[in-house]
Amino acid sequence: MKSPRRGREGGFSLVELAVSLAIVGVVGLALWRFIPLARQISQGSALKDELAQAQAATEGFVLRAHRLPCPDTDNDGHENCAAGALGTLPWRDLGLGATQGALRYGVYRAGGHDLAASALTHQAPLLPIGYTVSTTANGLDFCTKLRGAITTPGAAGALTAGNVEVAYALAHPGADGQFQGLNTLGFDLPGRARDNTYDDSVVAAGLSELSGRMACPSRLGEATVAARAAMAAYDIDRDAKQFQEFRDFASQVRTTNKNFAAANVGLTILDLLDATATTASSVSIAANSVGVGAATVVVAVAAMLAAIASQVSADASLAMAIIGELKAQAQATGAAQIKAQTAAALIHAGNNAVAVDNKGLTP
Repeated sequence: MKSPRRGREGGFSLVELAVSLAIVGVVGLALWRFIPLARQISQGSALKDELAQAQAATEGFVLRAHRLPCPDTDNDGHENCAAGALGTLPWRDLGLGATQGALRYGVYRAGGHDLAASALTHQAPLLPIGYTVSTTANGLDFCTKLRGAITTPGAAGALTAGNVEVAYALAHPGADGQFQGLNTLGFDLPGRARDNTYDDSVVAAGLSELSGRMACPSRLGEATVAARAAMAAYDIDRDAKQFQEFRDFASQVRTTNKNFAAANVGLTILDLLDATATTASSVSIAANSVGVGAATVVVAVAAMLAAIASQVSADASLAMAIIGELKAQAQATGAAQIKAQTAAALIHAGNNAVAVDNKGLTP
């Protein structure tokens, strides 16, 4: 008997070979389509990283220099602040690599709100007497200029990206190293789709967007509130001082009244002694005279009684004056305590206003 065959002795059949070639063709076609796409994805990722680094360095420059960097117009990697609003990124001044020197860079420098200009003198807030801030410009001055640009839209010569005013813009020429679209003269809006004829990428920060990103509204608001709180504390302390002076004067008046009342008591005592002596003398005369001096005794007794009444009244007035003096002294002490509290509040508010203003945009 013949043993059964364990397998085919020949190679692939025509059908199997055709299927294998078809599979290889499909895989090859997929690879042929995927490799350029993968290259574009890789290039796009590197491009985004370069733009992200450039954007972070540009905004970080504000925290250090209190302004946006000026463009580089002679391709040496350094700022040229006298040359205008457009150029390339000053990568050396920003601490970046030379590859970022190919980025187009523009900054808002129009309408009297030059975001790249240095502020030589700080616009100090109004603070109470005795409290001053540094005259050196800080990030709050940049925020003030930025707010001015926001509130005066449509300034002639303002930097735009796709006809939208922006604080700054960055454009990458893509893999071909050539700018396309609006980037040949200015900037396209960020987010334009990249295709076979356009491989540029643009990032930009709008005026309000940058203001929010740099925390300008909160920092300016904090500085304004701190300055106004200091002035309010100053006014309250001044009122407390006047109130204390009034209470001190009232206490002095009460003390004077007490002194007068005490002197009056002394006088009534003298009057009483005199009336008593007169009465005694009248009684003695009346006793030694028959029918003579009775009227004198009556008059003397009446005078003594009046003197006694005057002394009682004087004693009562003195007691009331002493009570009034004690009350006035207590009120003066309370006013002095209030003045001490308002003085401490003024010191705290004034020091806080100075600290907040000097801090600027520093985290």
